[in-house]
Amino acid sequence: MPDLDDELMQQCQQGNMEAFDLIVRRNRVPLVNFIARLLGDPNSAEDLAQETFVRMFKAIKRYKSGAAKFSTWMYHIASNLCKNELRNRGRRGRFFVDNVTTESSSGPEPIEEDLIATAPAHVSLQPVNQLEQKEREHAVQSAISELPERYRLPLILRDLQELSYEEISETLTLPLGTTKSRINRARLMLKDKLRSFVESS
Repeated sequence: MPDLDDELMQQCQQGNMEAFDLIVRRNRVPLVNFIARLLGDPNSAEDLAQETFVRMFKAIKRYKSGAAKFSTWMYHIASNLCKNELRNRGRRGRFFVDNVTTESSSGPEPIEEDLIATAPAHVSLQPVNQLEQKEREHAVQSAISELPERYRLPLILRDLQELSYEEISETLTLPLGTTKSRINRARLMLKDKLRSFVESS
């Protein structure tokens, strides 16, 4: 299936700047959601999303159609901006998107248990299905925000933004096995956090 955003970027390269407005309208909401979940700060998400689009616009001439999926390129830019934002804030937690020797490059296959529903506006988890919807969403967001960034980022890209493992690997410049291993670990950590939340409720 043709990638509409990729086609729009090609139109931009041919001088049709109105195509970029459509790119922004199509991607603003998922991008803002991604940044908000990653930073745990909805107030900064809109500004960083806008900066992401600015960076994308400036890079129109360098965009290579077919080299990677448009979404991979967009989230790569956004994740780097988020990394810089966290560093500027002087937070203790930082992104660790480079490879680490403690994780196998072949890695175990991720657990294919959907801990997070992929619809951005509706998050549902089996461990907390007795909670009201708003409480459930709050519990999920709180649990995600407590994950170390090296696990939080690939988890969000996979289970909320619905990128494939290959796309996440390319976005984060990680070996595919490491990507799968981190998502696997993140799901287990999230499940434990949500189980503790339910037991304490």
